Amino acid sequence: MKLSAAFMVVVASVLASAPIVVGKPLVIGYYPSWKKAQSAAIDFSKYTHINMAFGIPTSSGTFSFDGD
Repeated sequence: MKLSAAFMVVVASVLASAPIVVGKPLVIGYYPSWKKAQSAAIDFSKYTHINMAFGIPTSSGTFSFDGD
């Protein structure tokens, strides 16, 4: 138990001394797979990240879904 407490103190001190990086804000959108027919109406350029539910990325940069 002492070892894990000491480890936690070391980890906490390392994290506390880590530099904080400030950059551009993230704009994250969630897109459910059951609305894939409506994707043409969305301006995806406004987002930095998209959480695509159950989408499978393809090598061409698009998504496929189970059952396609």
